[in-house]
Amino acid sequence: MNKTLLYLGNALHQMQAERGCAVLFTSSKGTLFRDELETVFEQSAAAFNVVREKLKEWHNVHAFDDDFLNKIEVVLDNCETVKSRRNRILNLEFNPTEIISGYSHNVISPLIDLMVLVALFNKDNDPAKISAYSYFLQLKEKFGRERALGARGLVTKSFENREFLDRFRFLVSEQNSFKRTFFAMADDQQKHVYDSIMQGNAVQKLTELHDSFKPGHKTSAPALTPQDWFGMTSEKMDLMKTVEEKLAETLEKDAGLSPDQSSLPRIQVTRQVDGITTEQRNFIEELPFFINLPEDILTGLLQHAQVREYKKGKLLFLEGEVSSRLHIMLSGWVKLFKGTAQGEETVMQMLSSGDMISESSVFLNANYPVSAQVAKQAVILTLPAPIIRERIKEHNELALRVVASMSKNSHTLIQEFENIRLKPATERVGWFLLKLLLEQGQVPDLIELPYDKSLIASYLDMKPETFSRTLKRFRDNGFEISKNSVILPNINALCGFCDHDLASGCDKHGTPACPNPDCDQDLNADF
Repeated sequence: MNKTLLYLGNALHQMQAERGCAVLFTSSKGTLFRDELETVFEQSAAAFNVVREKLKEWHNVHAFDDDFLNKIEVVLDNCETVKSRRNRILNLEFNPTEIISGYSHNVISPLIDLMVLVALFNKDNDPAKISAYSYFLQLKEKFGRERALGARGLVTKSFENREFLDRFRFLVSEQNSFKRTFFAMADDQQKHVYDSIMQGNAVQKLTELHDSFKPGHKTSAPALTPQDWFGMTSEKMDLMKTVEEKLAETLEKDAGLSPDQSSLPRIQVTRQVDGITTEQRNFIEELPFFINLPEDILTGLLQHAQVREYKKGKLLFLEGEVSSRLHIMLSGWVKLFKGTAQGEETVMQMLSSGDMISESSVFLNANYPVSAQVAKQAVILTLPAPIIRERIKEHNELALRVVASMSKNSHTLIQEFENIRLKPATERVGWFLLKLLLEQGQVPDLIELPYDKSLIASYLDMKPETFSRTLKRFRDNGFEISKNSVILPNINALCGFCDHDLASGCDKHGTPACPNPDCDQDLNADF
């Protein structure tokens, strides 16, 4: 069955090449790569015809059940919509950004998801090896997008543009992240496959180029013509295709091991949840999405998981990116934001311990609607999106939790909009401080400010100077405010800013000790 991955992988590889050629062609306004583009159109069509023929065979020999065959057919039908776009590409009716987005989101991402599902369908395959294989497919795709984006940048001389450079750097950063994850999940055989193949002049030159784009280095456009860039990156993509094929051959349990080795006991759980401590596992099991899940479902998910620590300022994903992973906060803070046409940003949410990051994008197989950046050093658990989506389809318990999670997230967004966008500045700050006090819950009159005051102001949708003036009003009413903390004049000083949602997390609510039982008394009107 792993041969199926070869046919799908060929179609994927051709689509990635087609995307790159189309971007180079349109970026040059049709002056470059027209012949190459028409050739790759033919090669892509041929690769998909092979898959179509194989699909007929799979139906006849019952290689997959009917439901799974229908899934394959739906993905193929969606991918073939590109046929109607090819003449429009040749007529320059799309710009490079539309081409990158269209191929990446509508064709390539569904194919990658399908390949992971095919690998999972084969019960003889090792789940841990599938995880490594999945991350490698994402690594290859991120480099394929770099090939397309770099071609556009060289043709249009965009490497001096800050926004373009940030996106290019982000792609390189994502590749490094997927590569680290691949090696963390891979066994020795899979690591050897990668190391033995990913060698040569193109790999070395591109590694040096990536190093030159690291922050702190003086950055300039690669000293290459667009055609040379495309040739060099395609050479590396071809090597990655070879790695992909070899990895598919290693997926079966104990593949490549001698009889003596295969008879040895294998401690699967330790390696499959590599990097997850007992304390983290206990925390994960108590999260609403995972609590009281049957052990087999939970372990089946966590064997594909990874826990990583991220420094402040690290971009997790950008708005419009394909939702490739589910992120779950174990500690720290992450901001979700949208960029404006003026180059500014609007903070949409601040997320912390126990929160899932833009989970609806993963559940619905949609692109990320916002960007995510670490605001304070964070530890985050990630799960591959194709795997989480497939498990949701298989288990009703998970599907119900998806509904509950999305409903809760919708309610939270509405609540925060009401409290942050619709109230006067004093009420916004009071509500925010009370929310922190209840969440921290350690000292009844001390609040630790979790991130910079400028970011707090942005989250509360006010200018920094407005935030400073508002804090002064609190200071005038007995609050002690320092750079990183706020001390209340008395333990009930913020109760007038309570609402019904915050009240649910307060131990005093519903008891005689509550000074604001209806959550609507304006106790701080004199501020």
